[in-house]
Amino acid sequence: MNKKNRSIAIDGDSGSGKSTVGKMLASRLGFLFVDSGLLYRAATFIITSKHKENEPRLWTNIIKNSSIDLDSKGKVKINNDFVDLKDLRSEIVDKWVSPVSTVKEIRSVITNTLRKIASDKSVVMVGRDIGTVVLKDAFLKIYLTASLTERAKRRFMELIGKGEKITFQDVLENLKERDIIDSSRDVAPLMVASDAVVIDTTNISADDVVNKIIEFYKGREYVIRNIPRTGESII
Repeated sequence: MNKKNRSIAIDGDSGSGKSTVGKMLASRLGFLFVDSGLLYRAATFIITSKHKENEPRLWTNIIKNSSIDLDSKGKVKINNDFVDLKDLRSEIVDKWVSPVSTVKEIRSVITNTLRKIASDKSVVMVGRDIGTVVLKDAFLKIYLTASLTERAKRRFMELIGKGEKITFQDVLENLKERDIIDSSRDVAPLMVASDAVVIDTTNISADDVVNKIIEFYKGREYVIRNIPRTGESII
């Protein structure tokens, strides 16, 4: 990784505030915000545009023969053409993104793409395996969590705001199921990196979470700048 690269990896449970915090943090630091989930949605968009059967081997071939990337502003490009965000969040993509994301070979392709994006610039990258798999040498690793009830409330309000008709109990049960799937899947399960800072966002505003992360970031910057040369004492 470039010595000037100060990338921050943010992992966490569904509904813990990763995207909201990540966008705010990237804006504050002047970094590129990268939502790894969008690249998996892009892969799913490509697959469902050509083939809708559950055939992982065929999916892999399709993705290996396609190009997925982000521009300097974080907009998704497929085969060098920009794709509308609404297409990545369509009902058909929602239906297939989970099974597509569990295919080992596809995750490998996306992981390499994410690493390439972060290879020459500082990013705030959010996902579920960023600190443990994608950016193992990230400058700072953060893991966001919150109580199941709080996460369900946030997701429920988000969906209601979009005009969806759904009950709080449905959202709660869906999150429970998603937690089990994320933490128990064979490929890149959701877990806390051993060197990650864990922040419980249950009773903290997104702005306060960002401030906390920046404190950790500045503290790490100080340590890096003041590491003694060989033979010098740190006392």
